[in-house]
Amino acid sequence: MKTSDKIARWAQKLGSSLKSMVKIAVQTRTCTVTRDATADEPLIIMGNGPSLNDTIRDHADSLAAHRLMAVNYAARAQQFYDLRPEYYVMIDPIFFTHLDHENVQELWHNLSTRVDWPMTIFLPARAKVPVDFSSHNNIRIRRINPVGVEGFDWVENAAFTAGRGMPRPRNVLIASLMVALKLGFRKIYIVGADHTWSKTLEVNEQNEVISIQPHFYKDNEAEHRHTASVYRGVHLHDIMMSFHVAFRSYFTIERYARHIGTDIYNATPGSFIDAFRRKPLPRP
Repeated sequence: MKTSDKIARWAQKLGSSLKSMVKIAVQTRTCTVTRDATADEPLIIMGNGPSLNDTIRDHADSLAAHRLMAVNYAARAQQFYDLRPEYYVMIDPIFFTHLDHENVQELWHNLSTRVDWPMTIFLPARAKVPVDFSSHNNIRIRRINPVGVEGFDWVENAAFTAGRGMPRPRNVLIASLMVALKLGFRKIYIVGADHTWSKTLEVNEQNEVISIQPHFYKDNEAEHRHTASVYRGVHLHDIMMSFHVAFRSYFTIERYARHIGTDIYNATPGSFIDAFRRKPLPRP
């Protein structure tokens, strides 16, 4: 690498680091996630991709034998209550700002009435929760900071360790992995993380970008309407850049995980995530 390129890269890192420090000071609150893992027990993070159905069918024993983390709309599906995950991560703004959305209403109702096992929900530190769980016998709330931090490795490491930021959280899996690391797990497996988004992209004759991203549960008409509204006015290069941010964030997570001595494995068949080593789920 030329000297001029090295200087330019260093200057870019410096600028990103300074910007991140300002974001941390202005946008973050105290992270209330504490260590919860013991020994070398693994954690399985369940994304909401369509392949999760195959994993549930083919590896039910492994899922039943290990600690689980679910994400976003999973609590609308019956499988959530069959699997009884110990951890649940929700960061999409729709859960806190669109309380009139029928799927959001169903989600919060399910959490407040159907969870009859001990579970910790991780929510953005600045989000207002529409349901009071203080008297719930099984649910406890912990706060995280889904604030994107970039810059020198030492800046990122310090922010990640303190729970004051994470690699740019393009999606909930990024936040879930950072929560898992903060909980102290040293072996993390990912399932249901297909990330085959590029296969769903189309551009119609009106130059509108169409993206239908299937989940392991069946999306209803309300979800289709919301997805269409999100993509309205969004161009293909914007979507591609969003994909870039997500896949790059996984490489940052992998770097940080190795820094703290953690192994992250992708056990999702056909996943497009290329940052983590591939490995089947651990046996029961």
